Amino acid sequence: MATSTADMRLSGGHPALDFTNTVDSRRGRWGPDFLRSFADLLVLADRLDLVDQQAVACLRKQAEDNPSKAAAALADALALRESMYRLFLSEDAAEPHPVADLRLVEDWARRGRAQQVLVANEAGYAWSSPFDDLSQLVQLFAIKAVDLLMERDRRRAVRECKGSNCGWLFIDHSKSGRRVWCSDASCGSHARIRRFRSRAKGT
Repeated sequence: MATSTADMRLSGGHPALDFTNTVDSRRGRWGPDFLRSFADLLVLADRLDLVDQQAVACLRKQAEDNPSKAAAALADALALRESMYRLFLSEDAAEPHPVADLRLVEDWARRGRAQQVLVANEAGYAWSSPFDDLSQLVQLFAIKAVDLLMERDRRRAVRECKGSNCGWLFIDHSKSGRRVWCSDASCGSHARIRRFRSRAKGT
C-alpha cells in the first residue's frame, strides 16, 4: 500500500494524470490524500522529472523559509488537481470539458508560461521555469495539463479505472489499446480475484 508521493504508483501515462492520481481512491471511498505538504508535491515533480536537482533544492529551501507561503501553494495545488481531475474525467464519459475547470487550468498555465524562458539543452532549446517562487511548481502542473489537452487529436482518450476503491485516470499506451485498469497488477488482479470468488460462491 502506497503512503505518499514517494511510493505511489505512476501509472497515469502522463505527468498531469499522475498528479490527479495523488488521491489513493475516488470510487467507493475517498482518500487518503498523498499531497499533505508542499514537500509531497515537490517529491512528485522530482519523480516525474519535471524539475532538476537545483530546482528541488531551491524550492525546498523556499518552503522551509516561508511555511505560510508553502501552505498557500499546496492549497492552490489541491484546487488545481481537482479541476484537472474533473477535466480529464469528462473524456472518459465522452462529455464536454467543464468550462469553469478549463478556465482555472488555463489561468494557471497562462501565468506559468508568462514566466518561462528558453534554455539550451542537448536537444536544442526548451521552455524552463525560473523557480524563484513556490507557485511556479503549481503552474508547471497546469502547463502539463494544457499540453495533454492540446494533444487530444494525437492520443487515446483518458480513461478512468473502474476498480473498486480506485478511480485513477490513465492513458492506455499499450499496443492493443484495451487496457481497462490503471494497473493490471493491482486493480486488474483484484477484479479477477473478486470474479473468481463470486463464481466459487455461486457454485
